[in-house]
Amino acid sequence: MRKLSLIIAAVLVLAGCSAKPDISATDLWVKSSETSMAGGMTAVYGTITNNTGADIVLTGGQTDAAGITEVHEMAMIDGQMKMQEIDGGLTIPAGQSIELELGGNHLMLMQLTADLLAGDEISVTFSFTGAADLVVDGIVAKPAEGGDEQYHSTEMEMDN
Repeated sequence: MRKLSLIIAAVLVLAGCSAKPDISATDLWVKSSETSMAGGMTAVYGTITNNTGADIVLTGGQTDAAGITEVHEMAMIDGQMKMQEIDGGLTIPAGQSIELELGGNHLMLMQLTADLLAGDEISVTFSFTGAADLVVDGIVAKPAEGGDEQYHSTEMEMDN
């Protein structure tokens, strides 16, 4: 019986080692402030994946590169496309991913502390309700002509 208990314990430990992290971020990049709007603003883009068994909410974040970090969306308001903060955050359903992309949902960085130039790398902490913070490094890039982004593809993961 003791031998069986040790085998079961070893299997559980190995299963835990191969499990996916609770949250992962892929293809993360930050728009260069050379192309940002007036007022020292830019945005973070990429894919955030929720590998948990429950919905979580991206509520914002923080970075040394900006004084304010908020979750924003592009929305039609009074017949015009406008950017605004997402009240209550952005839900990421269990087992699914969300895209933070040009012209869509994104993590907005405001009150930049310095210019962010192509090739720079910054650390960004994503904050969630229902999950621990996720700290990732993002490469600063300029959008390419024609609207396609140029970025360094990277995958960052963190267990909760």
